[in-house]
Amino acid sequence: MLTLERIFLVIALWLVCFIVLPVQMGDSARNFEPNGPDSYMRLERVNILAETGNWYDNKIERAGAEGGADIHWTRPMDVLIMSLAAPIRPFMSDRDAFELAGIILPALMSLLLIGLVLWALIPLMQTQNFLLVALLIAAQPAFQSYLGIGRIDHHAVLAALMAGVLGCLVRASNPTNSAKLALLAGGLTGLGIWISLEFLIVYVPLTVGLGICWMLWGKPWRVANRNFAIGVLSACGIGLIIDTPFSEFLVDRYDRLTIAQIFLVACPVMFWTICAKFLDNMDQWLRRFVGTATFGAVCFLGIAIFLPDLFVGPMAEADPRINPIWHDKVAEMTPLIVSSKLVVLYCLLPMVGVVYGGLVLFGRVPSERRQIWVWITLLLIFTGALALAHIRASLYLTVAAVFAAGPLIEDLIAWVNEKFAGWKKGISGIFVRGVFIVGPFCLAILAGNITKTFESKEAEAAVASEDEKCDIFEITEFLSGENFIAGRKNLKFANNIDRGPELIYRTPHKFLAVPYHRNGDVIFDSHSLLAADDFETSETLLLKYDIDYILICPNAAERWYYQESEETPAFYNQLLSGNLPHELLSVSVPKPWRLFKYKAENQ
Repeated sequence: MLTLERIFLVIALWLVCFIVLPVQMGDSARNFEPNGPDSYMRLERVNILAETGNWYDNKIERAGAEGGADIHWTRPMDVLIMSLAAPIRPFMSDRDAFELAGIILPALMSLLLIGLVLWALIPLMQTQNFLLVALLIAAQPAFQSYLGIGRIDHHAVLAALMAGVLGCLVRASNPTNSAKLALLAGGLTGLGIWISLEFLIVYVPLTVGLGICWMLWGKPWRVANRNFAIGVLSACGIGLIIDTPFSEFLVDRYDRLTIAQIFLVACPVMFWTICAKFLDNMDQWLRRFVGTATFGAVCFLGIAIFLPDLFVGPMAEADPRINPIWHDKVAEMTPLIVSSKLVVLYCLLPMVGVVYGGLVLFGRVPSERRQIWVWITLLLIFTGALALAHIRASLYLTVAAVFAAGPLIEDLIAWVNEKFAGWKKGISGIFVRGVFIVGPFCLAILAGNITKTFESKEAEAAVASEDEKCDIFEITEFLSGENFIAGRKNLKFANNIDRGPELIYRTPHKFLAVPYHRNGDVIFDSHSLLAADDFETSETLLLKYDIDYILICPNAAERWYYQESEETPAFYNQLLSGNLPHELLSVSVPKPWRLFKYKAENQ
């Protein structure tokens, strides 16, 4: 039974691990500030919605080229932030209320995630071991990264949604609950897809896994599959209607919910409502498999012919020129497999979960709910493979891994209790718990020491650099001051790409570079401007975008985007060295920021 005492201990653990320790260990000057470029762009987007009320406007006018930067996000996150801010808006400005709501949102989502994971595990393990599961959640680096205070993006919400989906599906394996809970699981999955197409990472293996359960065990799983598919389609359909202007209903895009994704999630609905009824009359699983494979091949062929970019995913709309100069250098875009340290940290627990799931499926470990381990194991394998290729998938892998680890830890503790007595029993129990909590960290440290010589120069610079850091508050206060603005409007800046969103949020000016793939031309040109070997190329781009100033942070990690070494003749290095063409004038600003005025002699 989940007693009040256990609930209190879980909340206390959450408070310590997700609030107190991160605040104590973080940068004291920025503990309660938005964290990362996406956080500032999200807040800017919410502010624009509150000011204009233009629901379908996805442009940030003060970003990118003329007409603004196109952002691919959907509205549920904006509504969530505004709803959370509603009770405090009467006591402060809307801008401050939205910022405060956004800052605390990840902390609330981390508490919700813990609660939903524990709720999901109630049918699979005893509640007296829940505190250990909560500690295991707190120890996962993916959760600490994506659910940290101030990280205002959709990942924290998607992690909580995934836990809710898993909890519903565990209970849907019970025939008496399958219909309603499978429908709810589908609805939550559809909401996740509406928020971000990243949630297809969860949807695909669950759809395949639930289908395998039906192929192996027949009719009891057909209703659960049908209702799950209907729930997904219903939520996605509602999302399309709410988030898309009528004139764009039939426009297919691949980085947000459109008619293309509606077709994808409609295929299982057609199968479970029409084809599965016929196939259910066949007792042999092989015939069900052949029928399912035939339908799947037809859908696959249809997508390949009419919507081939669905296989590419959100990056189908990205300009391929920006991959080597930006995408491939962003930490969240890199594969886990390049670092043995990261592989151990993120993948060791899931690998153990896959082994345990296999033992359950093949009857080596007794379980009353053996069938659900089909989709749990498949989910671990699928998200694990994606995480090895793309670190962002590690969040969903971690949710699945913690979910699988709960029953495994309980079985190991039960085995220890049977095999040992007295002090040996106590020591063995502590050892089992310690292996799961601190084991990956110890192995990761060992792996990190072994591979340290292979770290990138960006990573080395981030660790070893003792240069003075660029203070964003100092520069934005300077740029927002009347002494600098002097009555001028619509000043345009070329800038470091990752600094763009915060500079837009904190100043009234326009900034060219922002890290969003729909603006591939601007990203490519921003890079070319700073990486060019001759000023003529840079000046052409300054004129193209009508740039007034160039603002750079010399010690930003992204400086390696523009310079192969500090000795290259790149325009970026010329700016830092002070070897300026006569068209540029250095402006005195808070150090170490560097600001250059273009065409100073003509103004």
